[in-house]
Amino acid sequence: MSSNQDSESKLNELFSAYRQEMPDFDGGAEFMPGMWAKIENRKSQSSAWFAWTRGILAGATCAGVLLVGFSVWSPLEKSAYYETSYVEALDANEDVVVMAALHPASPVEQPSE
Repeated sequence: MSSNQDSESKLNELFSAYRQEMPDFDGGAEFMPGMWAKIENRKSQSSAWFAWTRGILAGATCAGVLLVGFSVWSPLEKSAYYETSYVEALDANEDVVVMAALHPASPVEQPSE
């Protein structure tokens, strides 16, 4: 049993050393208002951060919507390349050799100069 009593005395010494280093906190009349002030301060800092973040995201979203709307609304340039077929493009070409390749059954006449 002496080992048990020895353990208790060491534990009591440890607790007394702890109490000397860390005195009891005496919560006064200003404890809760001070605690709430700290909480509100942290909350207001994070609220400001979230407000900035929301503003930046809203601006980016508006810019994206405007860019997409502008790209859909702006008229596309009309190009003859997209409006003609391959045969029409070859037919518009004045080169006789190309036309002979297009119509192999027709006789090829040499161009007169």
